[in-house]
Amino acid sequence: MTAFSFITRPLRRLTDAMRRFDANAAPDTQPPVPRSPPGTRGDDIAVLESAFAQMADRIGEQWRALTRQDQQRRELIANISHDLRTPLTSLHGYLETLSLKADTLGEPDRRRYLSIALAQSAKVGRLAQALFELARLESGGVQPERELFSIVDLVQDVFQKFELAAQARDIALHARMPPRVPTVWADLGMIERVLTNLIDNALRHTPVHGEVEVALEPRGDRVIVTVSDTGAGIPAERREGLFQRPQRPMSGGAARSGGLGLLIVHRMLALNGSAIRLVDRDGRGAVFEFALAAAAPAVADNPSSPGDEPR
Repeated sequence: MTAFSFITRPLRRLTDAMRRFDANAAPDTQPPVPRSPPGTRGDDIAVLESAFAQMADRIGEQWRALTRQDQQRRELIANISHDLRTPLTSLHGYLETLSLKADTLGEPDRRRYLSIALAQSAKVGRLAQALFELARLESGGVQPERELFSIVDLVQDVFQKFELAAQARDIALHARMPPRVPTVWADLGMIERVLTNLIDNALRHTPVHGEVEVALEPRGDRVIVTVSDTGAGIPAERREGLFQRPQRPMSGGAARSGGLGLLIVHRMLALNGSAIRLVDRDGRGAVFEFALAAAAPAVADNPSSPGDEPR
């Protein structure tokens, strides 16, 4: 009887642990999982113990991952709510003023209020579009449609979209690239959006008379793309998680936020087998860099060679 009890004790201990294990409970609240010391037994019960322990560990890791994702989702919703509240409040205020003082407001004030209201409504529209785009990217149903294209031509096309905005703030747009740059293999639409988001972000955080530069550098089988500005840069304490969730301005600090734009950049580059990174430049503006697969060495001529000429 004693021998039988000795043999079945590990099985009873494992059975009891399995009955008390709750797959829906937090890992910290789970009962201890029996684990035989390595090399103590090689029987079937030890194998079952090991398999059960591995399963419990995997469930625990999945639980922690889901908890992190839920926390990030809550923070994202809170940040987006803040970003929506500000322009909507401003929009409502100016429209309400126009309605209440329609008979007393002069034409210059009426035009100014309408201009501000239109700008705030456009901001809400851009945020809604970014949310829709981010939802598509995170749904897992978006796949890149890779093709060969000239990154030189794409940079020049994207520059044209920002020429007026840059001129209005007296910000110089520079393209720095060698005479010959390889074509790249990626989703053209996604890379256009990546460049658009990065340049837009740079312009918004560059002071008057500043500079924004896009540089291309062939390096082996890759083309390195760098977008830099002469703004205040991003403080070291705010760089962690910059591409995972929107960053709220810290109390008393400068408002430098990549927000949904950088999150979309991160997702799109990941789909194209690349990654965005922030290059350290000691507070002399922000520098973002990513690499694209080169199709062939130096097959795309760049006869105009923009060099450092502002556009």
